[in-house]
Amino acid sequence: MNMRNTIFAFIGTALLVSFAACDDWTSPEKLDVENEAVGDLYSKRDSVKWAEEDKRHKENEVAYEKYLENLRAYKSTKHPIMFGWFNAWQPDGAGKYPRLSLLPDSMDVVSIWGNWHSLSEEKIKELRSVQAKGTKVIIGWIIEDIGDQIKWGRDQWPADDTQAIKEYAQAIVDTINKYGYDGFDYDYEPSYASPFKPGNHCGNLTSCSRDYNKEKEILFMKTMRELLGPDKLFHLNGSIHWLDPRAAQYFDRFVVQSYSGSASSFERWTNDIQNRLNIKPEQLVFTESFQNKPGARSRFPGTYAGYVASKQGNVGGIGVFHINEDAFEDEAYVNIRKAISIMNPPVK
Repeated sequence: MNMRNTIFAFIGTALLVSFAACDDWTSPEKLDVENEAVGDLYSKRDSVKWAEEDKRHKENEVAYEKYLENLRAYKSTKHPIMFGWFNAWQPDGAGKYPRLSLLPDSMDVVSIWGNWHSLSEEKIKELRSVQAKGTKVIIGWIIEDIGDQIKWGRDQWPADDTQAIKEYAQAIVDTINKYGYDGFDYDYEPSYASPFKPGNHCGNLTSCSRDYNKEKEILFMKTMRELLGPDKLFHLNGSIHWLDPRAAQYFDRFVVQSYSGSASSFERWTNDIQNRLNIKPEQLVFTESFQNKPGARSRFPGTYAGYVASKQGNVGGIGVFHINEDAFEDEAYVNIRKAISIMNPPVK
């Protein structure tokens, strides 16, 4: 009897365990069908949205590349240029003043005035973005002596003047090529007094005479032209009326420091320079200074661009010293843009 009861008890326990296990196996899994459906809808919606955004992004890229292509094509045509000396270049500087990329897209040539060497990655990036618009970016400085701004001191160069001059020119062009600049702006000022020493801006390379001892500077100019080649710009600014006529052939443009100018003064400059150098009017660029001169900014379009328009474009162009002062007070180069439009009216 006890054995039989034990067997029945064992069988009963086994059945209970079996039923419990079956209950676990057959319990339905709880599925969050609503959340899955909503998630699927979001995924499909976002995929469509991302595809549309990607399409618009690609269309914008194509449109911008076409815009840049048109800009470069325009700048390759014959037209009066807008030129400027750009001061205190610094892409991450405060405000709009030091940022090269904020210059108007239709800017033709800009000369970096200081801060042209030891370029950071940010500067290289900004430089390339400006050049992509067809804007030529050149560098320059006042040259008095062999080695200025590259390696100071006559004793740092070969004793033979000819060799030293050629090596100095090569060093400048090597610097231009290193950073990918578009040319050189020779600040030639032997007729102007130097604030740093007695006498004028001249020395053992740039002659202190208007008409004599010109052989060294002519050699330098000739060598620079040869090394720059036909694709790089070579500008001369400053004492253009002191340049030896034999050297005029080496320059693309002559940038006149015609500050506070007028139509009559532009005519005098043109006559004086042409009588000495016999160059084309299209090689002359007349400039104003915005340095600490707010009034000059507002009169620039009418006086300078107006003069070019009155000559039917038969002038090389106009420019500004410290051009980025037109970016002060959020003006965003209002006067420069206006001047460009006067010189080169939009095609309707």
